[in-house]
Amino acid sequence: MQADQTAKSEPRPRPRNWLLPLAVTLVMLLLLTLPYWLGYATARPGTFFTGILMNPEDAQTYFAKMLQGYDGQWRYRIVFTAEPHDPIFLGGFYLALGHLARLLGVSLPVVWHGAQAVGLVALLWTTYGFVAHFVRPPRARTAAYLLAIFGSGLGWLLFLSGTPYWLDSFPVDFKMPEARLFFTALTFPHIMFSTALLLAGFWLLLQALHAPGRGTGQRFLLAGLAGLANLVMSILHPLLIYLVVAVVSLYWLGLALRARRILWLEGFLVATSLAVPALVYLYYAYELATNAVLRGWDSQRESTQSPPWPHYLVAYGPLLLPALLLPWQRWRQRVRWSNGELFLWLWVMAVALLVYAPLNSQRRFVQGVPVPLSILAAWGLQQVVWPWLSTRPGFQRLAARPRYSPAGLARFLTVVFLLFMALSNAYLWASITASAAIPALQPDLLFRPLAEQQAANWLRQHTGREDVIFGEYETGNYVAAQAGNRVVIGHWAETVNFAQKEADVARFYQPATDDAWRRAFLQAQGVRYLWYGPREQALGSFDPATLPGLQPVYQAGDLTIYAVPAR
Repeated sequence: MQADQTAKSEPRPRPRNWLLPLAVTLVMLLLLTLPYWLGYATARPGTFFTGILMNPEDAQTYFAKMLQGYDGQWRYRIVFTAEPHDPIFLGGFYLALGHLARLLGVSLPVVWHGAQAVGLVALLWTTYGFVAHFVRPPRARTAAYLLAIFGSGLGWLLFLSGTPYWLDSFPVDFKMPEARLFFTALTFPHIMFSTALLLAGFWLLLQALHAPGRGTGQRFLLAGLAGLANLVMSILHPLLIYLVVAVVSLYWLGLALRARRILWLEGFLVATSLAVPALVYLYYAYELATNAVLRGWDSQRESTQSPPWPHYLVAYGPLLLPALLLPWQRWRQRVRWSNGELFLWLWVMAVALLVYAPLNSQRRFVQGVPVPLSILAAWGLQQVVWPWLSTRPGFQRLAARPRYSPAGLARFLTVVFLLFMALSNAYLWASITASAAIPALQPDLLFRPLAEQQAANWLRQHTGREDVIFGEYETGNYVAAQAGNRVVIGHWAETVNFAQKEADVARFYQPATDDAWRRAFLQAQGVRYLWYGPREQALGSFDPATLPGLQPVYQAGDLTIYAVPAR
């Protein structure tokens, strides 16, 4: 049951109860380490494993930030576009990881994997503590926690039915890492840490709002700590502040409506939790207003818009259905919701509003929502579904058989439900493990040619960081992150005027294109070096060696780097 209704009758988690997150942590570390180990161990001859298992385009932007941190920078210069601009404090988490790598004398991939492991531990233990705050009965707590960590949706059904692009969108279970904690753990450390901070900030604020026996000073201290969690979260994942503001504002409004008066103290506590990170967002707003390159990046995040709403039902419907049974039962019995239920449902409501709000990156706001949904679903199962099922004649006949019992059958059905809810995650894990372990399946952008690594190393050692490199999109994505140079094109969002530049790159390599246009394009973009390898050769038959003025400065196999004369 809810924390505020059962605190007197149910004990808080005892030390032995923490064996569950410990066991889950060990299992998850094993599951997530295996595909990385296989990737490093089985890379095909002539290729190398990048250390990335998913979404290599975005991952390279994080490596670019780490590289700048490694070089001593605390402000990020967007290297995936050629336009000059002032650096900004953005991606501070990855800049810090780069500084850490330099201090420890280790490579960036080592720090990346270390951050993934620490982030996973933080996510798993914070989630357990958050669940335990609301759910005291051990069995219900276990079910809620395992649902939050391993639960997924019905996206696998779309694959089985042959409609993976139903309604022109890919299933949430396989596209949106922020939508599931297991998926989150497979991708990027900043999502793991920011989710843990989101949960910690909510928990601290709830402690401040509902703190019998605590003085006003202690309550404001807790609210300040919640604000500190929000501040760090804002550095890791700035967009999540929209979610925090929506959830805590709705909750304060809900409490005030329930009390039928303005709750001034609670309002000031909420305001305190939001005031601490406010300066960071004033800084972000200033940069957006004054930095044209940052505005160009921000305007190009269409691919992070929400899919059609039926996809969210496919993803979250199996949790939402049992979750809705408890408020239905409350309504029938005329029982008022607890504060815990109110908070969790308002979190879900805030997400439902934000995922279609007129904001960029709508789908980011589902981050963390599996946790309240899993708690609500576990309550529905334990308090409504299993008690109702125990009254059915078939269930009673089965429970009456030797070695069977109602409680045992309920536990068995809970396990079956958990396994059913984990199917999409099992498919996801098996897919990435197979792509890492089987050379024939190893994706190009995760297992790149060694020649590209060697050429990028040459650029890092022999060129300046302000030198602009021109190459195909996937070339630019890798070069910017690993050599540290600015590139003409390298990321769907961070490259300003991406669509136009993509068309210009394709035109450059067409044999019918005029050389005068090519020279003007290189000059306009400030290109200092031209990268010409198999990716560029696939765009057209034009050979840069025929363009007057270009001088080869690096050559290995079928990859050549040309110096472009300054004008």
